[in-house]
Amino acid sequence: MFRRIKNYALYGDTDKESYNSIRKKIEDSNRITALIFAAVAAVLIGIMLILSFFQEGFSDSKPVYIFGMIFSVLLILVSIASKKVPSLTYVAVYMAISVFLVYGIAIATLTRPEEQTVTFMVMLIFVPLIFVDRPVRMAIVLVFYIAAFIIMAVKTKIDPVLSVDITDAVIFGMLAIVAETVVYRAKIRGYVLEDRLHIMSETDQLTGLNNRNCYEMRLESYPAVYKHSISCIYVDVNGLHELNNANGHIAGDEMLQYIADCVKRQFGSKDTYRIGGDEYVAFSLDLPPEEVENKISVLREQVAERGYHAAIGFEFCNEKNVNINNLIVMAESRMYRDKSEYYKQHDRRAR
Repeated sequence: MFRRIKNYALYGDTDKESYNSIRKKIEDSNRITALIFAAVAAVLIGIMLILSFFQEGFSDSKPVYIFGMIFSVLLILVSIASKKVPSLTYVAVYMAISVFLVYGIAIATLTRPEEQTVTFMVMLIFVPLIFVDRPVRMAIVLVFYIAAFIIMAVKTKIDPVLSVDITDAVIFGMLAIVAETVVYRAKIRGYVLEDRLHIMSETDQLTGLNNRNCYEMRLESYPAVYKHSISCIYVDVNGLHELNNANGHIAGDEMLQYIADCVKRQFGSKDTYRIGGDEYVAFSLDLPPEEVENKISVLREQVAERGYHAAIGFEFCNEKNVNINNLIVMAESRMYRDKSEYYKQHDRRAR
C-alpha cells in the first residue's frame, strides 16, 4: 500500500524506472509550454500595464503589472536557457505558475481587498494543469501559495469577505491538488505507454536488437554521426534451415538469440540491427579497421564456442558523406564471399 502511494505521488502511478525513461520528454514539453506561457503572459500583462496609464480602473494595479512584466521577461530568458541546462526546466515551470498565482494574490489582497477573490481561485485550479511534474511536488507548491494567500487575506481583508475567501481557498486548493494529481497521472502514464509502444515498434522481439523498421529509419542519419570513419558489419547465420529441420524452431531461435548477443557484445546495442530472419547489420563509428577486424575475430570465436557458424563481411570508410547504401552493399558482398567459402567445406543447405 505504501509503495503504491509512493509511486502515485512521485511517479504518477508508474515506477521510478518508467518515469526516468520519459523524463526528458516531460522536460521538453514543459520547456516549450513555459516559453509559450511566458510569452502570452508578457503580452497580456503588457496590455494591462498600458491600460493602467489611461484607464482609472487599471491604475491601482500598475505596480502589480510592472512586477508581472519583469517576471514574465525573466521567465522567457530562463525557458530559453533551459534548453542547454535541463535543470532550469523546472525553475521555468514554477516561475510560470508563480507569476500567475502571485498576480492573483496581489490583485485579491493588495489592490482589491474589499472584493471577493475570483482570479486567484481560477488560476489555482487551471494554471498547474498546463504542465507535468511529480504530483507531490506540485501539491507542495500549491499548499505554499494557498497558505500565502490566506496570510495576505488575514492582513488585508475584513469579514465577511475574509471568511468567504479563506473557505474558498481551502476548498479550491483541495480541488486543485486532486485535479493536478489525476491529470498528471493520466499524462505520465500516457507518456510511458507511448514510450513503450515506440520501443516495441523498433525492437526485435526475439533477440532484443533494433529491428528492420528502426534500421530503415536511422539509415540515412549515419553519414552525419561519425567524425572520422564508419564500418558496416554484415552477419548472416549459416545452417539455420538445417537446424530448424533437425531440432525444431526452438533450437533455431536459441541460435539466433545467441549470435545476436555475440554481435551486441562486440558492437553494442545502439547500432546493431536484426534486419532479416538470420541477418544482422552493425555499424561501428570512429574505430580503425584493425580494431573492427579484431572484434570480428572475437565474434567468430564466440559463435564457434556453441558449434554455430556465421558468415561475416565488413566494409570500412574514412571519408565524409559516405554513401551508406554502397557501404552496406560492399559489406554484404564480402559476407556472401565468406558464406561461399564456408559452403565449399560443408554440405549445401537444401534450397
